[in-house]
Amino acid sequence: MRRRKPAEKVRRKEAATVREKVAKMLEIPEEVVSDRPKITTVGRKEVFVENYRGIIEFTNEIVRINSNYGIITITGKNMKIREITNEDIIITGDIDNIDYVV
Repeated sequence: MRRRKPAEKVRRKEAATVREKVAKMLEIPEEVVSDRPKITTVGRKEVFVENYRGIIEFTNEIVRINSNYGIITITGKNMKIREITNEDIIITGDIDNIDYVV
């Protein structure tokens, strides 16, 4: 027997598809209209996360961030939040690893 996807996931996928099509038609970069997280690293000292939903855990050695597509875990040493807004967050420190859990 085949399991059905929850209605929320189907609607989210349909909405994402419509946004992607509109972005393509208007020649707008997809990440501008997408709610997917965008992660930029600068060496091993800084991580910039856009489109996040909230902070789940924060210590000197681990930062767990919630997004619309899963949890982003950043591990390292001496980690600090340099800047935080409603749309993005900048983590600094000695970054060892970035994991994505869907």
